[in-house]
Amino acid sequence: MIKLKKGCGNTMKNCAKKYISLFLAIVCSFCFAFSVPVFANENAQATPQTEQAMTGDEAAKYLDAAVLLIMSRYKFDTSRESIYKDTLRTLLKEHPELLETVLESMFGSLDKYSTYYTQEELDSFFNAVSSEFCGIGVIITTVDEGLFVTKVYDNSPAKIAGLMIGDIIIKVDDISLAGVDVSVAQSKIQGPEDTAVNLTIKRGDSCFEINPIRKKVIIEPGFYQAIENDTIGYISLSDFYDHTNDMINAALESFDSKGIKDIIIDLRNNPGGSLKVLVEMCNHFIPAGPVIHLDYKNPFNNYTFYSENPEVKYNLAVLVNGNSASASEAFAAAVKDTRVGIIVGENTFGKGTMQNVVDFKVIGGVKITEAEFLSPNRNKINEIGVAPDVEVEDKVVEYHHSNFEKITYDRVMKPGDTGKDVFAVEERLYYLGFEIGVPDEVFDEKTAEAVFNFQKYTDLYPYGQADITTQLKLEEVLNGGKVTENNTFKKAVEIFKSGTWKNYLPRE
Repeated sequence: MIKLKKGCGNTMKNCAKKYISLFLAIVCSFCFAFSVPVFANENAQATPQTEQAMTGDEAAKYLDAAVLLIMSRYKFDTSRESIYKDTLRTLLKEHPELLETVLESMFGSLDKYSTYYTQEELDSFFNAVSSEFCGIGVIITTVDEGLFVTKVYDNSPAKIAGLMIGDIIIKVDDISLAGVDVSVAQSKIQGPEDTAVNLTIKRGDSCFEINPIRKKVIIEPGFYQAIENDTIGYISLSDFYDHTNDMINAALESFDSKGIKDIIIDLRNNPGGSLKVLVEMCNHFIPAGPVIHLDYKNPFNNYTFYSENPEVKYNLAVLVNGNSASASEAFAAAVKDTRVGIIVGENTFGKGTMQNVVDFKVIGGVKITEAEFLSPNRNKINEIGVAPDVEVEDKVVEYHHSNFEKITYDRVMKPGDTGKDVFAVEERLYYLGFEIGVPDEVFDEKTAEAVFNFQKYTDLYPYGQADITTQLKLEEVLNGGKVTENNTFKKAVEIFKSGTWKNYLPRE
């Protein structure tokens, strides 16, 4: 990591502005002082000027003006490219401490997914794509204000500190996250184990601070479950990273043993991930043929990935929303183009590009957009997204108990119990973001674990049984709050139960 020289001011950017302004002042003084033949001004006296601080925008305008002047009046051959290149190289030779600032500006001027990483940020990026790291245990996506929380893992520092789905992390240690690359933001949240990180959270109209203690977090790729009396399979995927294919293999083995052919794949709030994992997913569900085309700057580098699946065994309903991005969009597009299923929900995010990370070894590295990906039918996804076949919105509404199964408060529920009252407890735990799976009227080990975590979170005695106090507490926590309706899931179940999913396929 290159260090700042002493005396360069508070930041690299201030330092850069200082030297660039100095360079421009010299260039501009020569350009404008000698606007007539130089031999006619040998005795000209410079007019005293009042010294005034130059802003960054003003400096940029002077730079453009200086280059324009050279291109329009300079006697000998030159080019804009050589002017900028030679100027920048000279500046860096004299002030190498500005390199990081230059690289940050250079890659920041490209599309919003290309960025420069310091060494610390690069290390954090590689940790983020691993299934283990020291962080707070959330899945996030970028919004204008900062980081939108799409998932909070049970027993995680975030859950213990009170972070909830739908919260927006707007600051970390007083550093604003508005407009910050998600990987850079992650690098600021992650850190050494057992250290605290200060986060400013926006929840609705209110803001508050939390200080979760970083821990090693093991990220699960999602979960699967047979629902509707073992007639429909449900797979929830949180991303396309490590262990995803192992979970899909286990899910399909379980569904095959039950004779399940209709499968709901929930990709809502899935930010994407690995291209390799995407292709593995497609090999389970997409018929043999192209699944994604990569379109590079050099057409000789263009490449198509294929599915080698000899038999289509399943009917799919893929659930998406505006936070389904990248690989999750590519999978939805492959399902749509090959007509092996329907897309249910809202238009996806529209992130149809592929980035590669280049490690500079000494001064960090860069993430650069190298290709745009297209659907099997070569439909564009970037900045467009994937439109649903069945449009459904999961609205955020005020909680009201009448919209949920009624809690009866007439027994202590424990593992092995079944019934509508079990469903009522599971349903509320689900909407609070606890790992409950799909509410199914069965108080199993997963339900007991979710009850235990809720009790721990709300300072009740944690023992995993839904006693009357716990049931009252569930209602108390939800009252006055907001919940996200699960209309997309309900619509997919309804379509499969009616046997009409093919009616929603677009006409060929």
